[in-house]
Amino acid sequence: MRIGQPLFLAAVLGLVACTRPAPQTYTAVASDPALSVAGPVVLTARSAAGTETRFTRADLARLGLVTYTTPDPSRKNRPHRYVGPLLDSVLKAAGIADDATLHLVARDKYTFDLDLAPITDVPAVLALKSDDHVLELRNYGPVYLTFPYHAYKLDRNLYNNAWVWQLYRIEERPAAP
Repeated sequence: MRIGQPLFLAAVLGLVACTRPAPQTYTAVASDPALSVAGPVVLTARSAAGTETRFTRADLARLGLVTYTTPDPSRKNRPHRYVGPLLDSVLKAAGIADDATLHLVARDKYTFDLDLAPITDVPAVLALKSDDHVLELRNYGPVYLTFPYHAYKLDRNLYNNAWVWQLYRIEERPAAP
C-alpha cells in the first residue's frame, strides 16, 4: 500500500459520510378513512393575487398525508403524533409562494404573521389528527399548524407562537415593493 492510499481512502469515506441523507423528518401515510369523508370547508387559503382556495378535510388529505411525533409547546412540550398534509403542499395547491409571508388566522381571532423564507426547508404539517384522534374545535382543530421540533432546531421564541390551532384561514401577504 502506498502512502497516499490511506489518505485517499479516508477522504472518500469522509465524503460518503458527508453526503449521507439526513434522517427522515416525517413518514408518508396511506389514505386515512377518517379524513376522507365529505364535510365542510375547514381551511381557506388566499393568494396575494386574491384567489381563494377552500379545503375540506378530504381535500387536504388528498394532497398527501404525512406523520411525525414531536414535542408540542402548546401542550407542555410533550411529544404528540400529528397527521396531515405538508404546509408546502397546501400552499402549492392554493398558488401561494413557498417563501411568502403568511397571515395565519385562528377561529378564536388569534393571528400570526409567519415569514416562510427562513424555513423553506422545514416540513411543517397542517395537522388534522393528533394521537390518532381527528382534530375538532375542542381539541386544537380542525387544522393545527405544527413544526418538527424533533428534527429541526428552530427559535422557540419565534416559532412557538406559530403553532396556530383552530387555523381556518391563510392569507399570502403581498411582497414588499
